[in-house]
Amino acid sequence: MSGSAQFVMTDRDYAILRGIAMARPSGERGYFDLLRAKLVHTEIVPADDIEPEVVTMNSQVLYRVGKGRWFEHRLVLGAAREVIGQTVSLRSLHGLALLGMRDEQEFTYDPEQGPVTVNAVLYQPEADAEVVDYGRARMWRGR
Repeated sequence: MSGSAQFVMTDRDYAILRGIAMARPSGERGYFDLLRAKLVHTEIVPADDIEPEVVTMNSQVLYRVGKGRWFEHRLVLGAAREVIGQTVSLRSLHGLALLGMRDEQEFTYDPEQGPVTVNAVLYQPEADAEVVDYGRARMWRGR
């Protein structure tokens, strides 16, 4: 890994961010600026090479914003996949901030709210052997 990258993402997660950027989101104030920063300051790696302590899509993450309470949420793509109290959307500032962060990493995107702090990635699909094997089996059957 390069020392200059602040975030690490799978090529798939990076492609999702690029797709959102191409659609020019009009969400919360500062969302597009954070999205642009993520696209610029990210090291892209194949899903097989991502470290298990990095937040990817569908990861279960223990985190907090500022000095608030700790949350345990799964990072999902959007509102259609959200479950109140159990998920955080990539289309929110907090969700976008989490993508590509590592265990015990702190990142400030809004000085008024304070930093987003990742305590731990509790589950990451790329690190789950059953999920990886299932995906490979589906790809093999499709050939």
